[in-house]
Amino acid sequence: MRLDPFADLRDIKASASGPAAGHRAASETELATYKALTVPAADAVELLAFWRQNTEQFPNLSMTARRIFYISASSAQSERDFSSVGHTVTEMRSQLSSKKIEAMELVRSGMR
Repeated sequence: MRLDPFADLRDIKASASGPAAGHRAASETELATYKALTVPAADAVELLAFWRQNTEQFPNLSMTARRIFYISASSAQSERDFSSVGHTVTEMRSQLSSKKIEAMELVRSGMR
């Protein structure tokens, strides 16, 4: 299980041929088109609406933008997560592997 929401975007390896090369070229073209676009100031545009309206023209960028905007501006959830892990990893359980801790936290979050 991957916890990194951007891992699939980073996993595309640059290669000389094959699907990865085609995807990379398409992404570079998409980025160049976006950079050439005249975009109004951020306060004059609803950002999520902009990316929703331009999904077809910028599929990779809009997906990335939505993932970034989805990230909560509040630290409350991350504080709860760290607190929960603090209850899991105690002095008596200090030798647990990261995979075990992750599994225990997933079970705990499923019980809430």
